[in-house]
Amino acid sequence: MLALVNGMLIDGTGAAPIPDAALVIRAGRIAAVGPRAEVALPPDARIIDVQGATILPGFINAHVHRGYHGHNLEAWAQAGVTTVRDLGASPSSDRFSQRDALLKEDRYARLIAAGPIVTVPNGYPMVPWGLEGLAVTSPEDAALKVNRLLDEGADVVKIALDSGGSFGIEIPVLSAEEAATIVRVAHERGTLVSAHVLSSEDLERALDAGVDDIAHMVSNDLPDHLIEKMLKADVYWVPTLELWKRVGHGNDQRAIANLRRFVAAGGKVALGTDYAGYDAVFDLGMPITEMELMQEAGMTPMQIIVAGARHAAYVCNRENELGALAVRRAADVLVVNGELLEDIHALTRVRLVVHNGQVIRE
Repeated sequence: MLALVNGMLIDGTGAAPIPDAALVIRAGRIAAVGPRAEVALPPDARIIDVQGATILPGFINAHVHRGYHGHNLEAWAQAGVTTVRDLGASPSSDRFSQRDALLKEDRYARLIAAGPIVTVPNGYPMVPWGLEGLAVTSPEDAALKVNRLLDEGADVVKIALDSGGSFGIEIPVLSAEEAATIVRVAHERGTLVSAHVLSSEDLERALDAGVDDIAHMVSNDLPDHLIEKMLKADVYWVPTLELWKRVGHGNDQRAIANLRRFVAAGGKVALGTDYAGYDAVFDLGMPITEMELMQEAGMTPMQIIVAGARHAAYVCNRENELGALAVRRAADVLVVNGELLEDIHALTRVRLVVHNGQVIRE
């Protein structure tokens, strides 16, 4: 049993911080949380005085690749990113057994796995990257293969709706009926669907299909009616601004401008970088570059915290398990030094990391 005391607690939901808070962990779960005067500390608990530091939920990076590598998972966990969502791996029969083995190690970040990207023959990511996807050829085939993917253990489903405009080529995409069938099957089985899009034209296809989140901010003009459509359908955006910064060519500035408008309209944002999704060096650990770019788009430190906690937990289909410091949630906790609500870089000044109730960095 573990108790953290004498810290400012930010619970990850956007609620006001709690000064002089206490948090009690028992059997890998949060057993009590609140103002110190209202929380009874068990006599047999190990008490850690965090000396005025900030207590937060473990962060979530909701868009990574190469998440099946222990080295990467350990680096994320040590930085306080205690969960990652891998949104694209090769179609391999042992991917989910690999995930299950990795989940047994508390020193590794929790892996949420989509498995292969669902696409069409010669669609993205086969074109332009030459990577394997799970190709479907009809609505009936889509239903069959997505059900099989979920039977094998996929946590979420990712579809590709990239018609190639960003690459200056034409790429075949899922038909409207195929995409809608995939979403229907996933939803019937309690699973969410993330859509890879890069342009506004493809974004509209994804929204018409009924997806739950958009993987990548579009880097062309974003019409107002699509923002309104996203808000009405309560679709989350995982903007991957770090990707656009690494790609260059001004893509990051267009993406930042689009995110600024989406946030100003009241859109929901989840933190994700597309780590290793492009041949460039991404932040491995706390995605501070992404956060800096989110601030450029007008997001406050509190909004960024919510994006990396509550909203990221939602797109991982773990909103009742992760993303908030609340009773009965998984005990993933990050403690950092500094004035976090004044300087988001305080997230890099790690004092303590708890994952599944175990102290993994102190």
